[in-house]
Amino acid sequence: MNDEDKAAPGSAEAETAAAGASAAGPGAATAAAGGPGTPVEAKPRTGLAMLALILGVFMAILDMSIVNVAIPKMMNVFGVNQSQIEWIVTAYSLVSGALVPATGFLGDRFGYKRIYIIALVIFTIGSGLCGIAWSNNSMIVFRIIQALGGGAMMPISMAMIFRLFPADKRGMAMGLFGIAIMFAPAVGPTLSGYIVEYLDWRLIFTLNVPIGIIDFFISTAALKEFKSPVKRRFDVWGFVLSSGGLSCLLYGVGKVAEKGWSDTEVLAFISIAAVSLIIFVILELTIKEPMLDLSLLKNGMFSLTLIISSLTTVIMMGMLFLIPIFLQNIAGLSAVQTGLILLPQAIASGIMMPIAGALYDKFGARALAIIGLLITAYGLYLTSKLSMETSFATIIFWLTLRAVGMGLMMMPLQTAGMSTVPMEKMGQGTALSNTIRQVSGAFGIAWLSPLFSTRKDFHAAVLADQMSMFNTTIMENVNRIQSQFAAMGQSAAQAHTSAISFVGTQVQIHATIIALDDVFYITAGISLVAALVSLFIKGGKRKGGDGAQVHVMGE
Repeated sequence: MNDEDKAAPGSAEAETAAAGASAAGPGAATAAAGGPGTPVEAKPRTGLAMLALILGVFMAILDMSIVNVAIPKMMNVFGVNQSQIEWIVTAYSLVSGALVPATGFLGDRFGYKRIYIIALVIFTIGSGLCGIAWSNNSMIVFRIIQALGGGAMMPISMAMIFRLFPADKRGMAMGLFGIAIMFAPAVGPTLSGYIVEYLDWRLIFTLNVPIGIIDFFISTAALKEFKSPVKRRFDVWGFVLSSGGLSCLLYGVGKVAEKGWSDTEVLAFISIAAVSLIIFVILELTIKEPMLDLSLLKNGMFSLTLIISSLTTVIMMGMLFLIPIFLQNIAGLSAVQTGLILLPQAIASGIMMPIAGALYDKFGARALAIIGLLITAYGLYLTSKLSMETSFATIIFWLTLRAVGMGLMMMPLQTAGMSTVPMEKMGQGTALSNTIRQVSGAFGIAWLSPLFSTRKDFHAAVLADQMSMFNTTIMENVNRIQSQFAAMGQSAAQAHTSAISFVGTQVQIHATIIALDDVFYITAGISLVAALVSLFIKGGKRKGGDGAQVHVMGE
């Protein structure tokens, strides 16, 4: 039996076995010890419990991407400009990100089921209020309320899944859970575009209300309660420093794509974030009852999977940000058409998630991570061949291939890392994992966006140099274009200006495409690096018949 299969003392597997045995009585204790007896089986309502968690997380993640398409419509309705309306998106991401580190404490202290249901209710109420918002300011306030619930649901749900399922079934459970994580961001623009174009834009918020109410009743009936038997004091300063630092970091990094790394506002917020988070780390490492147990990072397997997951998050966020630039700005597709192009990759990743989960339960994470990352790298390499002549069918194939690779390794990586976390620290483990994932996504866009802009400017300058008016071929083409404009009724001067402008536009278009190809090529390289790092993941094939690994979801 390899390292990944062993229920090491203090690990999630060992903790669940011990807790399950003591809670279930002598028969279960005998089974957990490896002797006669029947191991505790999953509760009959486990399927409903998974449905409750998937519904809530799907809504929360969906609302981070679904609003973007409706921004122009809301600008017209509320009569505000771009800088004012962007706070509808920014407020949600900042509040949800700042809340994540505290979720571990809240779940341990008050119970994971209770916190999940409270978060669900707050999110549902916030969604309803957003649907009746009468101004930009009211929408921002209601989005903050919505984020207070949405930000807590993801880490709380992950912690509950690891208590709902035994070790040999967690892969499949996390695979099903991953459908919400991967499918929601991809389907959001398509759904939002359709609603805004053909229905009422307020439905992007109010649709959450009936789903939230249904999920409330399912959660109340199907979820079982668990909370830590050890009462901890709330780390007030830890919460202030982490929430303030993360908010400043996410805001500052989020502005990089617009203003660049050297902008005064960006530098100010990132500096405040750096100071706050450094003090936070020092504080958490020195006090007896930290809000976020950073000693978990000493766990080699947990830290390794976090590093690989962070690299894949950069790749995923970069693709979500860059592909629409080509489809909308270059190919001229509408938001709905762009969403339809992106939909097959979302379906592919959704299909791969449970398949990857089942494979993880049999073979472990290392092989899946390496194969998935190699497929991802190849898909990105193919995408780096993008040009004006590339058909939409080819783009869909490339994106779907990348999505298959991502779907194959995302959840197995997280499951492998979290399975080494002690059960009593599971809430803090999921909080730490989700915090790092959010920061990685923000940094991914903040790095790839300026990289894309820099490469675009470079290629535009190179192409402009090649467009010398002393070049006979260039002059012939300009004269031909000028003749076409003149045939449309323009004067000689106007036709010449239009021809030069047309050539300049073509230069920018080609520079944009070549820059996108550069970024896709670089992300393919990142995927290869992540595949090499995955070689260090411990463990190969998992032993499925481990009766000693009993799950627990205490009453």
